[in-house]
Amino acid sequence: MGTTPNKRGIVAGVDGSDSALGAARWAASIALRFGEPLQLTHVVPERPSSNGAAAGPAGDNALDAAEAAVRAAQPEVVVERTIEVGKPAQALVERSDAARMIVLGHTTTSELQSMFAGSDVVRTANHAHCPVVSWRGEPGPTELDGKPIVLGVDGSALSAKAIAHAFEIADKAGAPLTAVHTWTEQSTLTYGEGSRFTDWEAYQEHRTAELAESLAGYREKHPDVEISYSVERGKPDVMLLEHSAHAQLVVVGSHGRSTIASALLGSTSQNLIHHSMCPVLICRS
Repeated sequence: MGTTPNKRGIVAGVDGSDSALGAARWAASIALRFGEPLQLTHVVPERPSSNGAAAGPAGDNALDAAEAAVRAAQPEVVVERTIEVGKPAQALVERSDAARMIVLGHTTTSELQSMFAGSDVVRTANHAHCPVVSWRGEPGPTELDGKPIVLGVDGSALSAKAIAHAFEIADKAGAPLTAVHTWTEQSTLTYGEGSRFTDWEAYQEHRTAELAESLAGYREKHPDVEISYSVERGKPDVMLLEHSAHAQLVVVGSHGRSTIASALLGSTSQNLIHHSMCPVLICRS
């Protein structure tokens, strides 16, 4: 992707699960759109012996199954295979230094379990040096399609990075882009007694104009992307979850909080990881 010119490859984590197979198929369609190799990666928890016995056959079987599924769906994609040693999240974060994107099957832990026991998907998304996709949906998509890509915009530096990735993916996929910005009365200067007399419709129109202006440079860079704006009154995670029901991908930035901090302070990205009805791209860099 142009947003990460020195990185190469779309990494798909493979663990033998149906979710990982679905994520690998979807990642293959991303790889084809960007002219990148698909790097199927399996992580084994123990260091293999000198003859490599501990790395296979389980690792090779998982990679064989993933490669077969990918080639059946996207026969033209270039496939590379690797077996890493160590803890899955740590190994994937290390891979993120050189990768353009990591795609993982959805987490099987609840939010409470993730807070106390952790989740490889959450850990990877919180610490990776490239965008991380949690592949979700019922049924999960097999490839990029014509549905909208939804972008959460909050004005932060991480939001700006997410914007760049969202525009580029929408351009490559030929998909429309919906930029979503949310607000609550508590987040405005007019919150308080005076808020009862605020013209919220005019306020919403003003914020929509600001949102369109903030994205003008990206629109110039990607003139073929059809974009719409949605400025809504409500919590960002709630609004984005609603949009996910009709989208093919939701793109957000993340501050990479710890799981406990996220539980205490709230985390839009982690809520989406657990509940989105389509794949979610988490961007920290």
